[in-house]
Amino acid sequence: MPSLLTDIPRPVRRTLQACAGLATLVLLFEGMRAVGLLPTTSVPSTGEILGALRTSVVDGDMVSAIGYTVLAWLLGLLVATAIGIPSGIAVGLSRWADRATRSAVEILRPVPAVALVPVAIVLFGIEVPMQVFLIAIACVWPLLLGARGGVRAVDPLQVDTARSFGLGQLAIIRRVVLPATVPAMVTALRLSASLGVVVAVGAQLISGSPGLGSLLVSSQNAGKNDVVWACLLVTGALGVVINLLLASAERGIAGWQALSTEGRR
Repeated sequence: MPSLLTDIPRPVRRTLQACAGLATLVLLFEGMRAVGLLPTTSVPSTGEILGALRTSVVDGDMVSAIGYTVLAWLLGLLVATAIGIPSGIAVGLSRWADRATRSAVEILRPVPAVALVPVAIVLFGIEVPMQVFLIAIACVWPLLLGARGGVRAVDPLQVDTARSFGLGQLAIIRRVVLPATVPAMVTALRLSASLGVVVAVGAQLISGSPGLGSLLVSSQNAGKNDVVWACLLVTGALGVVINLLLASAERGIAGWQALSTEGRR
């Protein structure tokens, strides 16, 4: 058996393992319904959930909710990236800036983004800009701290070597510091992306702003438990897709860095 598994190409093997994991999860879910751990009156079967998902997609409600959620997530992540990465690099390069901003960062960072929903509603209403604001606030901190840590982790020997070749400060930042910081920034982006999905759906749940969260609440109020579970399924799938895409980018960056390092040697 091990030899047969070894002969299977890696992408196919990973796909089979993922399918096996999903099948196990479905069997566990149905088993819990069968023995009464999950009440069958309020927890629909897998078939009913998939049927509700198909119906909501055909009706357009699910597609619209996904579109609003992805739009808010993407815009919020772009805003957070535009603010967090440059700020993190600047703080990482300057000890003075690090000391000057540390207290403010430590005070603001623990504040949950969803706690700012009332403030966001006053400023932006309950439409997509409100979600973008909250997602950007939640995602900016991992990006800022990741960029800062990446800059601080640059090998001083590389900087000294570049300086010995006559490179100025800006050239050292562009040719040495930034390339070495890219993997840390990609990792921070991956963490922020997953967090952004959570904040987007949470903000929609609380405020009624359009998206998967508001569709979930309205379905719950209407007694459509199958649609509620379909929304949960779609939210999880959206998080998995985003994580897989960014994990692939992270592996590509790591491979590029390894090849770059070998080339310099």
